[in-house]
Amino acid sequence: MKTYKLLLVVLVMMSLFSCSSDTDNSAEVEDTESDEVETYILVEVTNGGGVYLINQDGEEVYNFDLNYTLGNDANLEDDGSLVAIVKSNNTDITFGGYGGKFIKQNADKSIEWEVEYASSEYNAHHDVETLPNGNILFPVWEKVSADDATAAGFSGGFDIYPESIVEMDPLTQEVVWQWRMMDHVIQDHDSAQANFGVVANNPRKIDLNYNSSQTDGDITHANGLTYDEENDLIYMTVNYYSEVWVIDHSTTTTEAAAEQGGDQGLGGDLVYRFGNPEVYDNEVGEVTLNRVHYPNLLDNGNVLVFANQLNAGQSEAIEFDLPDEFSLEVGVDNEPTIAWSFTDENLYSGFISSAVRMDNGNTLIAEGVAGTLWEVSDSGEIIWQYQIVSENLWRAYVFSSESSAIQALDIE
Repeated sequence: MKTYKLLLVVLVMMSLFSCSSDTDNSAEVEDTESDEVETYILVEVTNGGGVYLINQDGEEVYNFDLNYTLGNDANLEDDGSLVAIVKSNNTDITFGGYGGKFIKQNADKSIEWEVEYASSEYNAHHDVETLPNGNILFPVWEKVSADDATAAGFSGGFDIYPESIVEMDPLTQEVVWQWRMMDHVIQDHDSAQANFGVVANNPRKIDLNYNSSQTDGDITHANGLTYDEENDLIYMTVNYYSEVWVIDHSTTTTEAAAEQGGDQGLGGDLVYRFGNPEVYDNEVGEVTLNRVHYPNLLDNGNVLVFANQLNAGQSEAIEFDLPDEFSLEVGVDNEPTIAWSFTDENLYSGFISSAVRMDNGNTLIAEGVAGTLWEVSDSGEIIWQYQIVSENLWRAYVFSSESSAIQALDIE
């Protein structure tokens, strides 16, 4: 087993899934022994580090032994299978976090399926969500030539790679649904184009020129998706716009390219957005994000993100209390309230990283660049830290030994 360096352990180390801070954990360990619920952390390491589980002592207890390099996310399913996005060689689009191939590895480590979504014109990247129907949902960079971008009012004069979102049946490799950012852009650069308008008057549209100085063409760099099954909505963190977009998945592909249709009646226009009102020239509302990762939808309906806070040089985990009804109005503060946040002078990662809410109410933060795990309480107390030395953490997820996923892996 690999053992990782322990930075800090409180004198009475809490179980990650303890029910109360008043519990005598040392006595509980002695009395419960085999009945004790253990905690496992699914660790996802970029640059060839792989996917594995560690226990709360930092010991590796299971390795998925992938024969691929992550690109970047992997989801442990209830049956113990792993659905991961990995790097494909069949693409020219290789920005940070590129993938292009998806695999499903069963609990016995056999491969159930592999599917690619990569070419010289597009490439899947960063994240993958398994939908209730078994399909996979993922973000895609879509190449738009300099000429086509200019014709759409882009001011940069070079090829760009804006976002699209694809739903695919991995068994048939059929694309069953798609949303494209380019169908919903506005610009105030070229009055000869049909999408010319006042950015501030169109908060549901995306300013094509907000990041026009990004000369490699990766103007948005979305990095995470979360699917809201109850409301059939998609949350996407858009790193270079420093905000979260909410998109209606109930549309048909035709409706997703339009301004009407779907449960929200908005077609593929943004249902909601938050974190950086400056991106749509809204002078009202506080900017709370400066680079952002992982839109983690919580059981209470709030969204927890890892805010890299590039300009501040000190990162933050932020939980947003979303409004009961989404609204984007002109000249109005459309931003949600902050329900909870945590930062520390030693917490900083300029890219990657994640935050998840644990069963005991604490939050597990994966500080990506430093390779460090933090457990922090609701009051902001640092419960413990582990550092995975010299490795970059993409994300970390928490599982109980009683979960069906862990039991399917038959960890001893």
